[in-house]
Amino acid sequence: MKNITVFLASSDELKNDRNSFHSLVASLDEIFEPRGYRIRCRRWEDFSAFCTGTRTQDDYNRIVRASDICICMFHRKAGEYTIEEFNQALDEYVKNQSHPKTFVYIRALIEGEMEDEALKRFKEDLFDRVGHYWCNYATDDAMKLHFVMQLERIIPSVSGNASVTEGNHFKIENGVVSLYGHKIAELDNLSFAAENPEYLSLKESIARLNTEIARLRATGVAELQPMIDEKQAELYKKRESLNRLECQLFDLALSINKLIGSGTPVSERKRLAIEMFERGNSKGVVEILNEKDIAADAAQACKEIEQGKLLVDSGRSLIEAGLQKTRSLAEEYVLRAKALMTDYAEPRRFELACHAYEQGIELVRANLSEEELAKSLFEYGCFLQANKRYDLAEVRYRENLDIYQRLAAISPQAYEPGLATTQNNLGILYSDTRRYEESEEMFLSALMVYQRLTVENPQVYEPGLATTQNNLGNLYRDTQRYKESEEMYLSAMEIYRRFTAVNPLVFEPYLAMTQNNLGLLYYDTQRYEDSEKMYLSAMEIRRRLVAVNPQVYEPDLAMTQNNLGLLYGKTQRYGESEEMYLSAMEIRRRLAAVNPQVYEPDLADTQNNLGTLYSDIQRYEESEKMFLSVMEIRRRLAAANPQVYEPDLAMVQNNLGILYKDTQRYEESEKMYLSAMEIYRRLAAVNPQVYEPDLATIQNNLGLLYKDTQRYEDSEKMYLSAMEIYRRLAAANPQVYEPGLVRACNNLSCLFLVQGNFEEAERYAREGLKYDSTHHTIYTNLAASLLFQGRYAEAEEIYLRYKEELKEDFLSDFEDFYQRGIIPPEREDDVERIKKLLSK
Repeated sequence: MKNITVFLASSDELKNDRNSFHSLVASLDEIFEPRGYRIRCRRWEDFSAFCTGTRTQDDYNRIVRASDICICMFHRKAGEYTIEEFNQALDEYVKNQSHPKTFVYIRALIEGEMEDEALKRFKEDLFDRVGHYWCNYATDDAMKLHFVMQLERIIPSVSGNASVTEGNHFKIENGVVSLYGHKIAELDNLSFAAENPEYLSLKESIARLNTEIARLRATGVAELQPMIDEKQAELYKKRESLNRLECQLFDLALSINKLIGSGTPVSERKRLAIEMFERGNSKGVVEILNEKDIAADAAQACKEIEQGKLLVDSGRSLIEAGLQKTRSLAEEYVLRAKALMTDYAEPRRFELACHAYEQGIELVRANLSEEELAKSLFEYGCFLQANKRYDLAEVRYRENLDIYQRLAAISPQAYEPGLATTQNNLGILYSDTRRYEESEEMFLSALMVYQRLTVENPQVYEPGLATTQNNLGNLYRDTQRYKESEEMYLSAMEIYRRFTAVNPLVFEPYLAMTQNNLGLLYYDTQRYEDSEKMYLSAMEIRRRLVAVNPQVYEPDLAMTQNNLGLLYGKTQRYGESEEMYLSAMEIRRRLAAVNPQVYEPDLADTQNNLGTLYSDIQRYEESEKMFLSVMEIRRRLAAANPQVYEPDLAMVQNNLGILYKDTQRYEESEKMYLSAMEIYRRLAAVNPQVYEPDLATIQNNLGLLYKDTQRYEDSEKMYLSAMEIYRRLAAANPQVYEPGLVRACNNLSCLFLVQGNFEEAERYAREGLKYDSTHHTIYTNLAASLLFQGRYAEAEEIYLRYKEELKEDFLSDFEDFYQRGIIPPEREDDVERIKKLLSK
C-alpha cells in the first residue's frame, strides 16, 4: 500500500475551502484505497496537539518537506506562514526533484474584494522567478477538479497497466465529470464551460427544442409528426455537438492542468491564454496563441540554442534555456489545436488544429530529443484516430514506431512499453479499417514486447499483455479464426483472474469483459453451454459491481443480459430470453432517458432483439411494436448521423419486411425491403466489402417475397443479383460467403421449379451442390426437377438416399407442387410411386 500525504497550507480566511478540500481528500482515499493507495490530508490545525518543543512553524515545515504534495491556498491576502510553507516545499523539491509537488490555488475575488500587496508581490515573484502559474478557482468544483487532475497525473497508473494514458479514468457524461464513477464536478460550475458561449448556446437550443417537441406532441395532431421528426433530428445533432464540445473542453482543461504541473515555465502568452480559457473564451485562446507569434519565438529559441552551441563555458545554460522555451512553445501549439476544436463557428477547425499540431511537431523535431518527438507524434496520432482520419493517424503512428524501435534497441527497459502502446493502437486502427493482416502483425508485435517485459516485472506489465491478448481475441473472432481467438481470451482471462484475486475492484471489470467476449465466441461456434457459463459468470460480476457503482457498470450489465437473451432465444429457451431482454431494456431505457445520445442506440438494439424473439414465437403484434420503436429511434439517429446509423435503420426495416411477409402483409413487406435495399445500395457503392453481403441478403428476401406473391420475373431478378454478389465475395473468401451462394442457388432452383422450368431448376441445384454437397435440402429441388423431366431412375436414387433425413420435406414438396399445378400429367404416376417408396 502506497501512502500519499497532502499538506494543505492556507490562512484562516479560507477555512470553508480547507474543510471542503479535506472532505475531497477523504473521498479520494476511499476511491484509491482498493487500488493500492492511501491518501491523507494534513493541515496546520491537525497538528496543534502534538507539535511542541520547538517553534510550532518549524514542526509544520518539517511536515511540509516530508509531504508528497503541498497545496497552498490564497484569497485576498498572503499570510507569512503560508508563504514560508510554500518556500519550504519549493526548496525541498529543488533539492531532491521528487517531492513535494507544490501547487498554488487562488480563490477568485468577488465584487468589492481586493487582494493585499503581499499577495500581489507573491504572485509576481511566483510567475517571474519560478515560472509557475497558479490555479484560479471560483467554485468548490473548480478547486476539486484541478486537484483530482493533478493527482491522476502524479499517481502511477492505478490500473496496473503501464499503457493507460493520462485522464483515461475520467468520464464526461450529461455535464458531469466523474472519476471511477464518483462525481467530481459539474461543468455548469466550471467557468471554462459555464461561460463558454458555444456551450451555453447549445444548452439553450436543446432546452428550446425539447419544449417545442413536447408542445407539438401534446396537440395529438398526426399531421404534425413530420415536423416533430425534423425537430427530433435537429435535437440529436445539437446533443451530439454538446457531448463532443464537453469532451473537447475537458480535454483542453486536462492539457492546461498538465502544463501547470509539468515544471515547464509558463510564458506570459500562455498565462493569458489560460485565463481566456478559464473565462470560457476559446476564441480568445486561439487569438492569443496565434501561429505568427509562436513561430517568431520558436525561431528565437532555435537561434539561442545555436548560439549556445558556439559558447564553451556559458553555452550549456543558454542551450537549456532555449530547450525549455521550445518545450513551452510546443505546448502552446497543442493548446491552440485543442482550443480550435471547441470553436464550432470555425468551419476549418479540424484542418487548422492539424496544422497547429504539425507546427509543434516540427518544432520538437528540430530541437528536442527523439523521445519527446515520439510522444508528440503519438498524441497527434491519437487525435487523428479519434477523429477517424485513419490515413493520417497511421503515418504519425508509423513514425513514432520507427523512433521507439530504434530507442528500444538501445534501451529496451525504458522504451519497449511505449513501443507496445503504439503497436496496440495501430492494431486497433487496422482492425477498425478491416486491414486484418496488418492488425494481427501489430498486435503480435505488442504481445512479444509485453511477454518480455512481463518476465522482469509481471505486476506492472501483465495487465498490458492481457489487454493485447483480448484485442487479438477480438480480431481472430472477427476473422473466424475461432481456435486462436479462444486461446487469446483464455490466456487474458487467466491473467485477470490472478490479478482479481488480489485487487478485485480494479480487475474484476476486465475479467467480466473477457468472459463476455468468450461467451460471444462460444455462441458463434455453437458451444452454447460454454457460452452460457461465461455470460453468467460475467453477469454475476457485473451485478455486484452495479450494486456498488451503478452509474459506471449498468451499461455493461445490460450488455451481458442482452447477449444472454440472444443465446436463450437461439436455444429455444424463450421465457428466459424474454426475461433477459426485458431486464436489459429496463436499464437502457433509464440510461437513455438521461442521456439519449449515448444510450438510445443500445436501447434500440435490445428492442430489435426482443422484436425478433416475439416474431419467432409468433407474438406478431408485440414484435411489430418493438420493431416500430426501433425504427423510430434509428430514423432520428440516421437523420443526424447517416454514416453511423443508416446500416442499423436498414437492418430493422429488413426485420419488419420479414414480419410483414410472415403475416401476409405483402405490400408493407415490400416497402420495408425496398427502403432497406436503397440504403444498402448507397452504402455498398462506397464500401462494397462491408455492405454488399447485406445488400445480397435483402435482395434474397425480396426474391422470396416476389416468389410467394407469384411475381416470378421480379423474384428471378432479385435472386440473380444476390447470386452475382455472392459469387464475387465467395471467390475472395469462400469459407465465409459460399453458404450464401448455395442459398441463392437453392432459391433459384426452387423458383424455376414452381414455374415449370425443370432444366434450369436442375442446373442451379447442381451448381449449389458443387459448392457444398453437404447442403442436403437442395437435393429436394434436384430430385423433383429430375423426376418431372422423366429421369425417374436418377430421381429415385436421390429419394432413396435421403429418405430418412428428408422424407417430410419430400412429401411436403409434393403437396405444394399439386396445389400449384406444376406436376406434368404424364409424371403423376411417377410421383405416386415415389410417395409409396417414401412411405415404406
